[in-house]
Amino acid sequence: MTAPKDQEPLHLVWDWNGTVLNDFEIILRSTNDSFAAHGLPPITADQYRTQIKMPIRAFYADILGYEPTDEQWEAMDMTFHDYYVAYERQARLSDGLPDLFRDWAGRGRSQSLLSMYHDDKLVPVVRHHGISHHFALVQGTRPPRPARKAEHLADHLGRLRVDPARVVLIGDSPDDAAAAASVGARVILYSGGFAAAASLRATRAPIAATLAEAVALIDELAAGTDPTTETDAAAGD
Repeated sequence: MTAPKDQEPLHLVWDWNGTVLNDFEIILRSTNDSFAAHGLPPITADQYRTQIKMPIRAFYADILGYEPTDEQWEAMDMTFHDYYVAYERQARLSDGLPDLFRDWAGRGRSQSLLSMYHDDKLVPVVRHHGISHHFALVQGTRPPRPARKAEHLADHLGRLRVDPARVVLIGDSPDDAAAAASVGARVILYSGGFAAAASLRATRAPIAATLAEAVALIDELAAGTDPTTETDAAAGD
């Protein structure tokens, strides 16, 4: 039995880095270039996927083995972003895009894009990829920047005046799952992004191996079924 029309998830929030933008290799390269500039050894892709957490400063503390001072953190963060901006337009949209954006809109449903990336950098690169027109709102962070996505998502949905109960967030990290839960929205996690499979499974959220599968799972959510166990295998090991 399908859910009543007024209970169907009609608004889709897309995460940017690692979800819409296939930029893991760019992120890793920027991180290691930044580390090298500060006299630190590089990290591997497996280290990044296994240890990534929010806020990013906590991730850096785990990698470094100590809590960086404010000055160290700000310098490393600035260096990272300098490298990332130099590389980011080499990244491509994830498989299935932008067709999935068009298909979703063709069903009479709305969508937006939400990122923890700096708003003044996000908006131009989304425009560069020619997809801005698909979204009711493209929103990155502005000072003072939230440490986690939860408060950012709450602000995003408030700006859109969308009922969180009718929202699904597609993202690639446990932080996306926590953000959705905090506002009463639903979430589907994409295993092709940044986070390791084990950290995604620990959230108990539905997991999809592709973005096309993630969008398809939304109908199961709307029907009131729980696709979690059906999609755990999609994350791999």
